[in-house]
Amino acid sequence: MHKLTLTISILLFSILSISVKAEKDIKINFMTEAQGFRLLEIAEDSSILKKLKEVNAEIYVGITDFSTERVKALKIFAKHNIQCHAWLLLSKGEGYFPNAHNGESYLQRFESFNNWSRKNGLQWNSLTVSQAPYKTDQRIIQNGSLSIMKVILKRLISGSVQQQGDINYARLRSVSQKEGFVTNSVITPYQIDGREVNVDTWKQISGTFNMLNDEEYLSVFNHYEENTVKTLAQIKAYQSGFKNIIVGSANPTKPLSNEENPRPLQWKELTQYVTLVRQYDKNLVIYGLDGAIKNDILKNLSLHLTDDKLPNLKAAEEIIRKERENTQALFTILAHPGWIVSFFLVLAITLMIASLRTLKLIF
Repeated sequence: MHKLTLTISILLFSILSISVKAEKDIKINFMTEAQGFRLLEIAEDSSILKKLKEVNAEIYVGITDFSTERVKALKIFAKHNIQCHAWLLLSKGEGYFPNAHNGESYLQRFESFNNWSRKNGLQWNSLTVSQAPYKTDQRIIQNGSLSIMKVILKRLISGSVQQQGDINYARLRSVSQKEGFVTNSVITPYQIDGREVNVDTWKQISGTFNMLNDEEYLSVFNHYEENTVKTLAQIKAYQSGFKNIIVGSANPTKPLSNEENPRPLQWKELTQYVTLVRQYDKNLVIYGLDGAIKNDILKNLSLHLTDDKLPNLKAAEEIIRKERENTQALFTILAHPGWIVSFFLVLAITLMIASLRTLKLIF
């Protein structure tokens, strides 16, 4: 009887241990757009390799060059069984991130990348495509609201660039599939909002696209919102349907810019993201491996992070809900540029009539 009791106790303890471990496990990967020489420095650092292996992390490597240093780094990662994904990027002159405007260049970039990979015997877990608006948009914004309105109206009325972009990225999907690539597409909350109201407004304005893919990743950068609570609420609001959520940036500067990142990802903030996404059985991808190394995020990581206490998200969730409603309403209105033109035409006629009446009264 005593032996039976002991056996049952051991069995229950084992089951409990497995349950706790399953609850605490979370898959955390990294994205990096480090230049080849810096990637090699990371790969040659045994302490970094040890930690990456310890947490079973995979790396989404931004292909910013085809240098020999990058090849050496990738082969070191492969030797240590650290899986890598090809995050394909363009040169800065071509826009860096893919969009409808540079689809032809992106196709050519893929061809060069594929030849380079074959030549050097590189193996990839996936091809990852991360979209961003037209390169010129920042300059348009700096020119003021009138400039913005002109561009938006032009893009809404003329969909030729968008249509060509859709064709180019459909070709990319076809070519990459033939080469055996699994394709991941990174999207933002704005794209989700556009889909929910079934309009292409955001696609047309920004030059983004709905690319055929094997999996979509949700990108929620912490500097999108002013504090951690709102970022947590945003993740909670948009996480449904996604297995992988990209958070960050851990880097001190914003992507493709020397502008300071107002909220580089910190350890305390990350533990709250981990706690939240674990509840929904999601994986995290941390944008900015370099920053994660320098601010000790990688050093502090483990497979069994203890859950952190989450703040009350109720007020922030309500704010995010209203923001989504407003965004979707705006997209719906902008999806009918004829209405906008008619409105401004009526407004112009009304102002003209009012001006004529005023002049008549004066003279």
